[in-house]
Amino acid sequence: MGVLDKAAAVLDVIGRDSASPSEIAAATGIPRNTVARLVRAMIRLGLAARQEDGQIAPGPRIARPGATTDEVPTAGSGIEKLAALRDATGASAVRLVRRRGPADTARVCIAEVLDLHAAGRSQLGVPVPFADDPVTRTFLAWQYSTDRAGPAPHRTAPYTADMLAQTRRRGWAQGFSGPTYRLATVAAPVLDRSKELVGVLVISGPVTALTETPGRVHGRTLLKVASASEVISECLYRSGTPVSRLHLLTAKRRGTV
Repeated sequence: MGVLDKAAAVLDVIGRDSASPSEIAAATGIPRNTVARLVRAMIRLGLAARQEDGQIAPGPRIARPGATTDEVPTAGSGIEKLAALRDATGASAVRLVRRRGPADTARVCIAEVLDLHAAGRSQLGVPVPFADDPVTRTFLAWQYSTDRAGPAPHRTAPYTADMLAQTRRRGWAQGFSGPTYRLATVAAPVLDRSKELVGVLVISGPVTALTETPGRVHGRTLLKVASASEVISECLYRSGTPVSRLHLLTAKRRGTV
């Protein structure tokens, strides 16, 4: 049995339901050590994903077999809003993220639209710990506005109440990263009808595309998209959806060759 045959056998097993490496080995007849190596490679390629309980499930590049139609983003869903936002702002990546983890100290990308040049940097379904960045600052700013206890302390995100209040007044957060701080990021809250935070909408790209003042230039556009009913619904619906059922859309920017 070749490598592709083994990978296909693994996908057949986890396509029916998530499974442990031992269960995959038993179901396929592939040695346990070989399954472990194969699963690691499949996770790296986005063909499989390791869930919080250690079970292996289909990865973001695989649409879960047997999924009903209401589990797949349809035409007119929030993903189209993200694609239009990418084209309007010149961002390399547009992402919709939610909280993740028992202590809400991490976030996970639930939908993304990437420019051709960012196609190799997918974050879909990958839990990312809170850090000192615009996304975390946005999460904490709007959590603080509705949580009497205030924001939980984060050593990597030491924001004061005044800093978070300033972010709320502005409506968005911006930041720069990379070796020469040439990658710009702008984040805006996605709020439900009760003004509760349900997610964060993020655009990122080179400063040459988003400018030296990305929040001032694109913040209003970002907020408009974040308030769209399709984007809010995407966050609300995805709140209980396993990472294995998330879908990735990677497309070239309009007008490129």
